[in-house]
Amino acid sequence: MKNCWIVGASSGIGFELAKKLCINGYNIVASARSLENLNILKNQIENDKKSTKDLQNYGDVMIEAVDVEDYEALKKTWQNILEKNHKIDLVIFASALYEQMDLRDFDLELSKKIMHVNFDGFLNFLHLVTPHFMQNKSGHIATIASVAGYRGLPKSLAYGASKSAMINLCEGIYPELKANNITLSVINPGFVKTRLTAKNNFPMPFLISQEQASDYIYQGLMAKKFEIHFPKKFTFILKFLRIIPYKIYLPIINNIYRKNHQK
Repeated sequence: MKNCWIVGASSGIGFELAKKLCINGYNIVASARSLENLNILKNQIENDKKSTKDLQNYGDVMIEAVDVEDYEALKKTWQNILEKNHKIDLVIFASALYEQMDLRDFDLELSKKIMHVNFDGFLNFLHLVTPHFMQNKSGHIATIASVAGYRGLPKSLAYGASKSAMINLCEGIYPELKANNITLSVINPGFVKTRLTAKNNFPMPFLISQEQASDYIYQGLMAKKFEIHFPKKFTFILKFLRIIPYKIYLPIINNIYRKNHQK
């Protein structure tokens, strides 16, 4: 069986993805800040495993509580994982902090916190796992970004910037990882029904469930795609907006702002 480390597995997409990978033969190390939620995940996986007839192809789960902002704690967790598993085949960074925000309610400390968790946390993660894969000349690194990182959007102040930085970083390191036989995947979901999107006070087109999102991601990971984006009906619209010039894009986004965000 292959081994996978998921950081940010205590809720949302990371939670469902851990379950999905276990069902499909991956031994999972699930990490997050909340030990309580990680135990819920572990219990669900173990209960599901008891009820299956295909035990041979069902992975095991181990939990390791850690905060991605704490580099030394993350480093210790990674060392513990390698000591127990020796080789990790797939790592997934799914940690995220999200709050709607624009200039009228600009919270500087919260903005820095969002950047620190979403982007600096990914840097911490990447710095630790890359040497392992480089040494083995194999493996798969994946991170959950967002279509909010494609281009600047109203009320996405710090969150969109953090995801844009993540996408840019992955595009830049892709050739070096590819040269070392390491797969890199950037996961860009549209609207997924989670505790994070529950905060939104605006219409969310093509909203999908966490289970649907985990199916899309699993299929993309198994196909070793660089970008995994979904649902396509929504993401292709945003991809179009990503490539059009400012003289077209800005009037469109101004119109959206006026209709949905001005009070």
